[in-house]
Amino acid sequence: MTINPVESVPVPGYPDKYSEEAKQALVASHPLRWQSTPLLVSVLSAAVAFGVGGCDTAPFATAGVPMPIPMPFEEGIGGSDYVETVKMFVPLFEYGEGTGAIGCVSISAPNFMSEEEAFAILSSNLEEAGLELGRNAAELMNVTIPITDFSPIIREDKLPVKTKKGNLVTDELLGINHSLSVKFVSTRDLDNWQGKQGVSSTVQVYNIKEAAQTLADSNPGLVVFYDPVAMPDIELLWALEQREGESEHDYRNRRSTAYAEAEQAARAESAQLLRYQAEAFIAWLQAEGLY
Repeated sequence: MTINPVESVPVPGYPDKYSEEAKQALVASHPLRWQSTPLLVSVLSAAVAFGVGGCDTAPFATAGVPMPIPMPFEEGIGGSDYVETVKMFVPLFEYGEGTGAIGCVSISAPNFMSEEEAFAILSSNLEEAGLELGRNAAELMNVTIPITDFSPIIREDKLPVKTKKGNLVTDELLGINHSLSVKFVSTRDLDNWQGKQGVSSTVQVYNIKEAAQTLADSNPGLVVFYDPVAMPDIELLWALEQREGESEHDYRNRRSTAYAEAEQAARAESAQLLRYQAEAFIAWLQAEGLY
């Protein structure tokens, strides 16, 4: 028996195990829990790519599907203080309309929440869950920030909010084995993020929730809360009429008292809605296995 070397390798006649579309999906996809372990993502994704490559000469040609990229580890790797960096997108937890207007047509001014009030509420709720919020603990560089517009004109085109790159001072969430930055979006932020204004108006509309949604959708690893902007009950105030035999002075005092109570109720509602945002975030952390 004579052994002869193989001069060429014929192309197999059997069909590929996976279609090209299936290969792309398998290469680009991985379980959500892997996102907190970057090295695992890159190694296993590469293994899947080679496995589905079959006889292809370019198993990584995925027709534009982005390949998983190893993400940097924090300092302290291997130690007890090791913290992984989360690069998944954190959803916006929607509690509250997050919209308010001020100006000449504003019958009752909205109850805007200060960043200090919000921090006290958020840190208290997170502390009850065993988490700690560090105030202004980190500055993120080259973040995608919404360009805000205070125009009272309702946009019919539904185009996405324009954005720009900039730096963002954030709070830091401590108490979990992942690094997460936290940002509460307030009217102060919208003032700082405003773009070039068009036609001037005596009315300014603060679309806080819209800006918060854009910020959350554009920056992985960033937890975004926003001012719920609860409004005083205008209908209740309009229903207050002067009683028979009531003096003008007493009527005005009664209206002032009712307005103060309505404002207090709006502030309490805003605080409760922000607590709901915090509670929803904690539930999300638990569901994702991050806490």
